[in-house]
Amino acid sequence: MSASDRIDRQRTALIAYDVCRRALTPADPARRAAMQPVLDAWVRLIVAARSAGIPVIYTTPVSRADGADVVMVATDLSAETGVPPLTNAVEGTDDAGFPDAIAPRPQDYVFFKRRPSAFYGTGVAELLHMLRRNTILIGGGATNRGVETSVREAFSMDLTTIVVRECCWGGDQEAHDYSLNKAMKMYARIRHLDQVIAMLNG
Repeated sequence: MSASDRIDRQRTALIAYDVCRRALTPADPARRAAMQPVLDAWVRLIVAARSAGIPVIYTTPVSRADGADVVMVATDLSAETGVPPLTNAVEGTDDAGFPDAIAPRPQDYVFFKRRPSAFYGTGVAELLHMLRRNTILIGGGATNRGVETSVREAFSMDLTTIVVRECCWGGDQEAHDYSLNKAMKMYARIRHLDQVIAMLNG
């Protein structure tokens, strides 16, 4: 393992970005089957993180049932599709919860998230500071939207970031690939799951 792929486990945390049921175990059978490899990757990563004593931080994207906190800012994409630029699960529903295979444990941390960043308005940044963690492992979806937004913000907070490829997903394959292969390389290290597990194992 190269020096650049070593991490200090005492200074590292895992952010499981938006790994909710709506994303990883959707009702549509075809979509559910397509997401199974991502869920399997998350199972492996979370087990490895817990075994290494790494804090696991979950975010779940929620909005109120009445839509009062839904983002209605005009964007080109919302104009093209007629869909708000940010659509979350409804707070308190099963969709906003987590698949049983990766459900949080009492020692984990769970944050509701109403905007794309894992940090904006959540308390995650403050938790990392309290735990004295300056390195994050992260994956989730959509890769080119919420994950990339979080990675850019982490860079601005001087956090070292490692993105786990197999734990990322997106509905737009071209955008997903560009984010992993180009955009986020400016702000983070992009690694395969096996590489990250090797890092956690020291």
